[in-house]
This record gives sequence, structure tokens and C-alpha cells, in this order.
Amino acid sequence: MIYKLYKIENFFYKIKLVPIAFLIRLFMRIVFSCDIPYKASIGKGVKFPHHALGVLIHPKAVIGDGCIILHNVTIGGKSGSPNLPVIGKNVLIGAGAIIIGNIKVGDNSIIGAGSVVVKDVPSNSVVCGNPAKVIKKN
Repeated sequence: MIYKLYKIENFFYKIKLVPIAFLIRLFMRIVFSCDIPYKASIGKGVKFPHHALGVLIHPKAVIGDGCIILHNVTIGGKSGSPNLPVIGKNVLIGAGAIIIGNIKVGDNSIIGAGSVVVKDVPSNSVVCGNPAKVIKKN
């Protein structure tokens, strides 16, 4: 449901009906306690289990196709830096994970619950911890 609402708000943003996009974003914030902006670039088929409860995404973040983003995830920038995370395809982001700064998360990676990711994550790897470290490569 959250992804469908995102696609609708993004559609209104693209056709320059920003007030309608803003109202949908506001609805999502009030009802689902998440902030998924219409300006964000979110790929096809991204899933938000638990209705994206507590998810916060920066408007300029990029998220690839087929990702799964669990509750209480933050994807954002560092103070003073214009560069933001780029999440690859088919990435699983565990509950409570924080991904911040000018980093890239490779395709088919897994970010463990509660991890704080501040450095690039190679494709096909599992990271966890604070700060997150690669614990396995597939």
C-alpha cells in the first residue's frame, strides 16, 4: 500500500500538481508515521512491510528496484553534504537500520537490523553493526 501511495504522490509531483502530492505525503505521515517524499527516486516493486512504520527517506535518496525496507529505517544525508545514499537493487534493509552520507549499497546486499551504514557496501554482501561491517559475501 505504501509503495502505491508513493507512486501516486510521485505522479502528481511529476505533472506539477505538488499540492496534491504534498497532501498524500501528509496523509502517509499521519496515518503510517512514515516520511516517504514524492521527490525520492524509488524503484519498481519496493516493499515496505509493516506499512513503513517509522521509515524516513531523504527526498534526494535513490532506492533501486525490488528492495525491502523494514520499519524504523532512516535513509538520509550528513550535515552539510549534498550527496546522499544510493541503494542498489534487491537490497534488504533490516529494522532500525540507518544509512547516511555519500555511500552506495550494492545490489543483492543485506543490511542487518540496527546497523549504522556510513561506508559503501559491496554487492552481494551482508553487513551489520555500528558502524556496519561486512560479515559475509555471497
